[in-house]
Amino acid sequence: MKLSGNIFVLLALSAAFNATAQTHKERLAYSPERPGVGDKVHLTYRPDSAMLKTGKPVKAVAYYFDTLYQWSAKDLPLKKSANNVYEADVVTDSTVGMIAFKFRAGEVTDNYHDTGYVIMNAKPGMQYKGAYAGWGMLRATKYDMGVPGYYKDFQIGDTAFYFWLNQEISYQQGAARPLAYAFIKAYSNMEMPEGGATESLPRVQRAADYLLHVPNHTEMELYQLSIIAEQYMKNKGQADSLRNVMRQRYPKGIVNKKEAYQALSRERDQKKSLALHEQFVKDYPQDYALDKLADINYDRVYRNIFANYIATNDSTLLPKYATTAPLSALALAYYKLIEIPYDDWKTKSAKEVYPAAAKIMEQVNYFKSHRPASSWYFSPEEWVEECDRMFARDYIIHAEILHAIGMDNAAMELAAQSQERFQYSIAKLNELQAELFLKAGKKKELSNLLHNSVRVNQASGRIFELLKKEYLATHKNADGFDGWIASMKDAHTMELMKEHIREGMINQPAIPFKLQQMDGSEVSLESLKGKVVILDFWATWCGPCKAAMPGMQMAQERFKNDPSVAFYFVDTQERDPQYKEKVKAFIKEKKFPFKVLFDNGEEAYAGYAKAIQTSGIPFKVVIDANGNIRFAQVGYYGSPSALADEISTMVSLAREMK
Repeated sequence: MKLSGNIFVLLALSAAFNATAQTHKERLAYSPERPGVGDKVHLTYRPDSAMLKTGKPVKAVAYYFDTLYQWSAKDLPLKKSANNVYEADVVTDSTVGMIAFKFRAGEVTDNYHDTGYVIMNAKPGMQYKGAYAGWGMLRATKYDMGVPGYYKDFQIGDTAFYFWLNQEISYQQGAARPLAYAFIKAYSNMEMPEGGATESLPRVQRAADYLLHVPNHTEMELYQLSIIAEQYMKNKGQADSLRNVMRQRYPKGIVNKKEAYQALSRERDQKKSLALHEQFVKDYPQDYALDKLADINYDRVYRNIFANYIATNDSTLLPKYATTAPLSALALAYYKLIEIPYDDWKTKSAKEVYPAAAKIMEQVNYFKSHRPASSWYFSPEEWVEECDRMFARDYIIHAEILHAIGMDNAAMELAAQSQERFQYSIAKLNELQAELFLKAGKKKELSNLLHNSVRVNQASGRIFELLKKEYLATHKNADGFDGWIASMKDAHTMELMKEHIREGMINQPAIPFKLQQMDGSEVSLESLKGKVVILDFWATWCGPCKAAMPGMQMAQERFKNDPSVAFYFVDTQERDPQYKEKVKAFIKEKKFPFKVLFDNGEEAYAGYAKAIQTSGIPFKVVIDANGNIRFAQVGYYGSPSALADEISTMVSLAREMK
């Protein structure tokens, strides 16, 4: 569609803005309604029920688009008045073109049903510099020139984006130069939506010629010109000429950087690839705007460097790169260097992993107050929350490490911070905090934690042990303990769990097996006929398998006096030739009262995995008394008490089948 000459399009787009600006008064009102340069604007915000139901503080972020055509994000302090009304003030000074607002409480955000809350700065008779461009960039999400994530689904088309850019350039002196690249992209997409001879478009030719002849080109402008020449003017010779100029003028600039970056993916030799990656970060410092335009991803570069160092167990990684690496690489390092050996495999002690863990956490804390340019769209407060979100599970492990090496005060602080986020929904954290409260003599806090752990069904065997002590302190014996525990559990949560398990019920013949126990005797499925059988497929190398065993022990304990229920732990997929001795030592060390079967590689597992059409361990199968599979479950989600309840429910439902 041709925009020029179509006055109806212009009127429709302008009317659309005015309508949007007026519709959200019941939620967010401005005073004055149409602010001008230098005005102090008073905001009155009324959150909806979804936001209030979170119970979290209502917060606001202001996104400023300035007269230099750049974005920034700031926290907007809110003052709560009567009836859940919030107020704030902003000033539309001479540096501000437009301000967009977002309100949030917990995980709920409000931008008025994906239409946006926006103030466009003005002066008498016209919008102020930056207002039109900011309004277009914010809403043309596919161009990635606005605020990432501000809109979920909404975006304007090429025609509308071009209109707002054209308005800015038409009315604001000096706007053509910084907006020429965006103008050419938008106009080309509008006129040639399926691609085509954009070089034939007069406006593209004029805009490209204009940008080519402005004085004192910046590196960004020259690189934009090279893209325009190649992609829109179809003039590869001019593009090459521009890039040659840039190579000479900027030896460590974006053209040479882009070529070096592309070379990284072409190298197949691992040692040579690592050398190239390390040379790349040494030679080329990060430049957010240019790197974004050239599609250069430093996160990927550093993650590759870290992966190579970790694979070769090179201890010089953190001293060499911890202070320059992006947050994503540090998250990878914590997972590989700390979580796996300490928490999953348990091959390293807290004392051994602490130096590396402490170095990574030191950098995480540094990042919280030094937001990188690439994350500008997080307000300062949001950025701290994002750092904490990325390392939320690591904080729990780190608190465990601190506790293990005797740094209980630091562990207590970190565990409390984690509990604010997870609200007793992580059994591992609950147990850790219980031990810290117990050691510190915080009886009231301990009791509250124990009860909440059971309430949300995220309790470990240790939690139940401590609860039994509390119960016996006021009761003669433990006869009513199980009922007391049951009364604490949230009834709705338990009913949802049971319904979910019911929905997953199946009915197909179990696969016959005959496997050897640790004492050398054999057990077959045929010999178990008439019983409900629970098979837990596991391996000594499988962290989640071993993590699930306390929950399985709790489940088995509930049926210890019931001869019609049999638990067997099938050791499968082992890689160590001496795996039987390793299994026996593990079971003995942990004092698990389990009957273990050896799977001859994965003889039984393969049959059941094929029957259920699944893969992976831990893999739990419940077989009814008639020899039919009723339930099959892969994975472990971290709660011993929830797992015990799930298995108990499966057994009860399997018993109902005739």
